[in-house]
Amino acid sequence: MQFTSANRSGSPSGSGDLDSLVRQIARLVRHPAYRRNRVVSPLLLRHLPFDHGYAWQGEASLLDRLTKAKLDGASVQHLMGSVQSEYTRLRGPADA
Repeated sequence: MQFTSANRSGSPSGSGDLDSLVRQIARLVRHPAYRRNRVVSPLLLRHLPFDHGYAWQGEASLLDRLTKAKLDGASVQHLMGSVQSEYTRLRGPADA
């Protein structure tokens, strides 16, 4: 069995997680049905950009803002789950 150490100071999560989160948010804000005012999660709403649309090109500034927010791993995972839920909601019900 292999053990890993955990940092109790609440240090920010790895850049790989933030990169993945930025990609997921970019996909969400580019969706034609996306409306910022309909997002359910207050934490996600706090970190979403105000501009949106297919031509949105704010990945670098979003990554910079998320890095400066110093989110812990649990917050990043919560945001990823919220983005996935919002994207699924936008896609509508699955075809039966």
